[in-house]
Amino acid sequence: MPLFGELFISEVIKKPVFDPKGEITGKLKDIIIVKGDPLPRVSAIVIEKKKQLFKIRWEQINLFNKRIISTSLIANLLEPYAFSEEDLLAVRDILDKQIVDVYGAKVVRANDIKLEGYDEDAVVIAVDVGMRGILRRLNMERISESFLNLLHARMSHNLIGWNYIQPLKPKLKTIALTVPRQMVSELHPADIAEIISKVPKDEGAHLFKDLDVETAAEALSELHPEKQAYIINSIDTEKAADIIEEMPPDDAADVLSDLPAEKAKEILEHIEKEESEDIQELLVHEKDTAGGLMTSEFISYPPNISVKEAIERFKKDAGEIETVYYIYVDENEKLIGVTSLRDLFIAEPSARLAEIMETKLIKVSKNDDVEIVAEMMSKYDLIAIPVVDEEGHILGIVAVDDIIDVMEKEATEDMYRIAGTSELKFGSIEDVHPFQIVRSRLPWLLLCLLGGLISSMVVSRFEATLTTIVVLAAFIPVIMGMAGNAGLQVSTTMVRSIALNSIANHWRYIAKELLAGLMIAGITGIVIAIAAGIIKGMPILGAVVGMAMFLSISTSTILAILAPTIADKIGIDPAITAGPFVTVFNDILGLTIYFTVANVFMGYLL
Repeated sequence: MPLFGELFISEVIKKPVFDPKGEITGKLKDIIIVKGDPLPRVSAIVIEKKKQLFKIRWEQINLFNKRIISTSLIANLLEPYAFSEEDLLAVRDILDKQIVDVYGAKVVRANDIKLEGYDEDAVVIAVDVGMRGILRRLNMERISESFLNLLHARMSHNLIGWNYIQPLKPKLKTIALTVPRQMVSELHPADIAEIISKVPKDEGAHLFKDLDVETAAEALSELHPEKQAYIINSIDTEKAADIIEEMPPDDAADVLSDLPAEKAKEILEHIEKEESEDIQELLVHEKDTAGGLMTSEFISYPPNISVKEAIERFKKDAGEIETVYYIYVDENEKLIGVTSLRDLFIAEPSARLAEIMETKLIKVSKNDDVEIVAEMMSKYDLIAIPVVDEEGHILGIVAVDDIIDVMEKEATEDMYRIAGTSELKFGSIEDVHPFQIVRSRLPWLLLCLLGGLISSMVVSRFEATLTTIVVLAAFIPVIMGMAGNAGLQVSTTMVRSIALNSIANHWRYIAKELLAGLMIAGITGIVIAIAAGIIKGMPILGAVVGMAMFLSISTSTILAILAPTIADKIGIDPAITAGPFVTVFNDILGLTIYFTVANVFMGYLL
């Protein structure tokens, strides 16, 4: 057996390969792997000499270890080799590639590959996905271990046995021996969705295609809309229709709404008429409304039936509905009451639904914004809320899991806007062209650039003052930085409060923020005045800087309060004003105030 013990591929790659005469035949370039039993085995090695490739079969290798690799062939008998897509190569096809760890339900990267002798073969037994693999390839593993030993710490091994991984690329199917794709199907749909989300679109689509219809439908519901659309477009219409049909109507409508109209129509034509009609009814509503978020699957019974009869009906009806939290009571299709499952099951069997139902209904209109729906559900601690039309007919329900997804999206949008970038509608950064990222961020940066140019004009306007009293320049960064940070704190708090609709009295809220801002301005103004006076030995300079600081932060606070408030009142997202907008104007105002105060006290500073 030419392989002694165990080794990692990184320890032998680029090692010289000797012939029986002790001459170097070339350097190890790659290792060819084939289907083996029970593990993938090494069939040959590829060596490189003077930019030419040669193949040496495993049976032609005498020694293969960390120190020496030798072959029984002499140099002139080596078999030429050309890279082929049919071959599976360890370095080219596995190293640094993403692999599904079906045991840990996650996507990992192969940092190194572990080989071990098995009978007369060398087999792949594990993949190193940890830091050790990276350090080993950089020849820094021993140095790192020695350093950690000095600190009485240890670096753990992070190996995943080959029987617990699933390669993603189609060509790697040949070595997916003990891990059939059914193992991926056995993962929780949310785990599958997370795995698909973390890999490039084509690899995710390939993994998705091998899922059974039920698992695929559940996993698809968890994916980002961009990934959903890509995957559905990549599979044939008939299977796509089967998957869409398996999904709850609201999730199915969301997926179809992101597809090209022609593709959506084609899929709907392959779905059963009744389910197709349910989905189409939901498609007419705007996405960001209760109607666009609701599902048409719910349970409602008339008020005059007994609790016993309702329970018997419930046992039959609930099996076909995704989630059931409440029993709704309707008369002539108008919602008149609701009862929880708890109240239903503890009630006397002979009682009528009309006797146990709650008539003080919490409901929303089909046109209500999702933020109103979220507010109502949060306020009244509801797991689901009914959606009604103008006449009071119940159209569907919005479940808590759907509203959580929407609010997460809304929070992400606000975060992007506060940070000064557009919403990233394309999903993962890895899946998009850099031009799309530039297009989403550049407008905000250009706004900052414009603000910077205006700020430089302000400095130029007061160039005479700055030339006369050069020491003023030292405190420009402090004034601009403090004013910007103070304003950003206030505007971010304002945006969050407006988004949560948590401001009971706007005037009281504004007064509190303004008072807090003035107190902060006063304290920081005094601190900088004392510091500037001591550092420069000029008390009057300290007074100028302190006064400028007080006025800058006060003005910044007022602007940060007014901008989001006015934006909200005129129908603009307040988050847009909280990032670059407030920061840019604060910089301009801060500089203007600073130099104006300096000009007023010019005579005392000279």
